[in-house]
Amino acid sequence: MEPTQLLLPALLGSGAIGTALARRHQARKLSHLLEARSSSVAELLDLQRSVAEQMGGGSFVERVKLSGEIICEEPLVAPWSGEPCVAFTDITTAMLEVREETTSTDADGNKRTEVRWQRRDQTLNRLERRCSFSLRQGNQQLPIQPEAAELELENVFDQVDPPTTENTFNTRQLGIRREEAILRASGMAFVVAECSDTSGQLQLQAPQDGGLFVVKRGSEAEFSASIRRWRRIWMASTLGLTVATIVSLVSIMS
Repeated sequence: MEPTQLLLPALLGSGAIGTALARRHQARKLSHLLEARSSSVAELLDLQRSVAEQMGGGSFVERVKLSGEIICEEPLVAPWSGEPCVAFTDITTAMLEVREETTSTDADGNKRTEVRWQRRDQTLNRLERRCSFSLRQGNQQLPIQPEAAELELENVFDQVDPPTTENTFNTRQLGIRREEAILRASGMAFVVAECSDTSGQLQLQAPQDGGLFVVKRGSEAEFSASIRRWRRIWMASTLGLTVATIVSLVSIMS
């Protein structure tokens, strides 16, 4: 058996492992979502006061999920779109074609060289910024420290500029793409986080021992449905790749 014959089964098997890990990740996200307790800002403030009276400040910790309005007194300004936001990501990418040359020999010993231009993207710069903001319900609010949060960003800027470099023997630049995504400093959001006063004030933050920390638009039902959908997709992909791996191995051995 030639080693090259095992290349396809190895690639398929690696893909099956990768999709299985992705499915497991979605299953863990769903578990953390279901474990978090539905609450409100008013309830959490009352609970923290009660716990502080009995056990002292810095003793309140609970994983929760709640919806509210994003409030930010000093929002960031996204550089390209100029939109006020609490988080943004700017990515500058060089759109390239790269020359690839392959040489093969036929049965008569004649060599043949084939040249192809493959499309590739090269990230030139990536800028990310986040700032603290609050989640408000009525006249009460809780601050959020978003450093480690999974944020749902909205694409607001996508522009392709002309090439900035001359073509070379091996590369051709097609243009420079600038993309920007933001989380606006207004509107409703659904949050899954740890609520704690260990920092000296009650706030929503990343769980200290790992877990789900998410700020998304929409509702819990929509978030749960998305997780379940991706879990089904990864499960089907794992099954298909596993079957393909087995079939390719059987064909090699037969």
